[in-house]
Amino acid sequence: MSSTIYDLPSDVGKTLSELRKIAKKKQADIAASINVAQSHISRIEKEKLTPTSHEIEGYVNAVGTKEAKDYLAFLKPWKILKRPSFRNPQRDELWKAELSLRELQKLISEGAPDFVMRQAHMYQNSVREEAEYLASLEHSIIYTGSIGVGKTTAVGKLTGLTIAQEKQLSRQSVLAVGTGRTTVCEVGIQCKEKFGIRIKPYSLDEINKLLEYLCMDSNSSNEEEQENQQEVVSQEIQRLLFNMAGLKRETFTELAKQHENPDTLLFKFSEMLKLQERSREEIWFDKTSNQTGIEWLKETFRLINYGLHKDFSVPRRIDVMVPDTFFQSSIYDLEIIDTRGLDKDGTAIRRDLMDCLNNQRSLTVLCSRFNDAPGSEIRDLINTLIQNGSEKVLQDRVVILVLPKNDEAYNKTNDAGDLVDSKEEAYNLKREEVQTALQPLLKQIDVKDIPILFFNAHPEQDKPAEIAQALIEKLDKLRLNYVKRLSSTVEAINALIRNQKEHNAQKAYEIVSNQLKIFLDRWQGKPLYFGRIHDKLLIPEMRKTHAGTVRATTRRNGTLDKFDVYLLLGNGSKSVAWNTTMPIFHELKGILQNLIGDSLVKEYADNFVNEVLSNWDEWHQEFLTYSEQIGEQIFKGTLIKSDIWKECANIKGPGFRDEVISKLKRWFISTEQQHLHDLLNKRIEEAWQEKVFGKLNNLIGNVSTEK
Repeated sequence: MSSTIYDLPSDVGKTLSELRKIAKKKQADIAASINVAQSHISRIEKEKLTPTSHEIEGYVNAVGTKEAKDYLAFLKPWKILKRPSFRNPQRDELWKAELSLRELQKLISEGAPDFVMRQAHMYQNSVREEAEYLASLEHSIIYTGSIGVGKTTAVGKLTGLTIAQEKQLSRQSVLAVGTGRTTVCEVGIQCKEKFGIRIKPYSLDEINKLLEYLCMDSNSSNEEEQENQQEVVSQEIQRLLFNMAGLKRETFTELAKQHENPDTLLFKFSEMLKLQERSREEIWFDKTSNQTGIEWLKETFRLINYGLHKDFSVPRRIDVMVPDTFFQSSIYDLEIIDTRGLDKDGTAIRRDLMDCLNNQRSLTVLCSRFNDAPGSEIRDLINTLIQNGSEKVLQDRVVILVLPKNDEAYNKTNDAGDLVDSKEEAYNLKREEVQTALQPLLKQIDVKDIPILFFNAHPEQDKPAEIAQALIEKLDKLRLNYVKRLSSTVEAINALIRNQKEHNAQKAYEIVSNQLKIFLDRWQGKPLYFGRIHDKLLIPEMRKTHAGTVRATTRRNGTLDKFDVYLLLGNGSKSVAWNTTMPIFHELKGILQNLIGDSLVKEYADNFVNEVLSNWDEWHQEFLTYSEQIGEQIFKGTLIKSDIWKECANIKGPGFRDEVISKLKRWFISTEQQHLHDLLNKRIEEAWQEKVFGKLNNLIGNVSTEK
């Protein structure tokens, strides 16, 4: 017999072991049943030995449960789709998708009619994309919010990263907490076998650039220039660098007086950091330590976060690894991310945040203080998502978490001016306030509301497990949308195979195709004007951003993390593209929805119409994503090298921000840059025709528009 007739996943031994334990069987029971030594079973379960087909079947029969027999069927080869994990809750739906694709491939290979082939290719692509999403169990829960709202404290509580015996809340947290600007960078929390920390460090060139900015104005007595220095290099990074060098701000000032030449100061400062000795990027808990794992984690995180660990350099990101017992029980492979806080006088449109929001596998938790919820930063972020067509993000992947501190909730008054009788009453009143505040924004789109949760991190207040469970349920709903879409596409495939030779099916397809052709004839090739993207987002965001931040970004040629000019241009491009194409987008949706009222279409092409509707959404989002990317790329190459930044950085005195805005506006509207606007319009227009109309056109056969 061959070693195995099954297509074995890498975790076959682990899964067999879990099935045995659930059935309350011993290794000796399995060994006796298939006539091998117990040590042989142990080696299989530890994945040191690959079982044969006979051993797998004998093992499963010895376990004897339905789940074990399901696993045997699960091991049959998957020919088209990637095999999911056996613990994947959608494995049955994915197997149905696998079988439907096999039938569809057979249909295509047999030379199906043109109208069948056109639908088949669309369905095939859809199933592959939906199945790829569901096959993975990896998801992220990402926390963001203004500096000082209590976000990191909440993250620590919700993930179990606390030391319970500490009485003060601030001392309980394993992560660094304070009044704000405490954590030096983004922090990820991941499930591993033991406690550990891994960093992604800044490169040497990046660190030298930070040092240059610190040293550049070190001897200046000008308060404005000192403020600019602090904006370029964040307070957290400055603190870390001073600690790495064994300095305090006062001693750094003295050092600067001793080295009046910035280059000499830079060399001395860099030498004191001993970067050549700081090459370590990960560290793991040693069980021989006098500390418990959680105590070691807290102390090691503190040392790295404050620049006090002699082996670690400047972290761009810190990943904290904890055993799975610290995560809320979940089938998902979760990563928790605590982002850097948002500045109240800055923009919420930051690259790390936009990447999180655009990640289809992530749930973003917008954290807000209780008294001012939802907060201007959250409103601005939601408004940006609405303006650039990210309705699905708000609908499926965003939650608002309001964080009361101390007795804030109990000090809430009702409409009669009376203090609330309970925490629950306060939460309900605040929830209504937040919903009312967001309603003017949400009424622009088809989103009724955004889930609002409340969590007071103080002991004896709110239960972390309830919030964690609510977030897991939100992830469940997110995946359920993909399950529904996958099931719908599989049903469409089955209907296509079932009705491929039906004359009425072709007739119904032609009715739909006729309407699509009429729509395309009206819009395809019609030029669209997308306008000047800098006025959409960049200039308005610059007007409300602190002047020190604006000066800092001019000194970085527009590339400051907290105010990235090119990111804002890209988002402005996406917003312009959405507002220009939105009427066309909604027009086709209306046409398709009306078509379902036709009796023939309803009976024979209902699935087809629904699939076109779903794909129309996807194609439009792909177009918007491209518009964002190309908007950033086209202007960046020219603008980042422009002398405009040097001119802006040299502006002195009051009115600095307004003067920078005026100079940038003149740069964008100058005749020298007109070719960039023309190129952007051309590229977006081409993408609209190719990525949206082109795919729609592929669904139309040789149909006539005559009635």
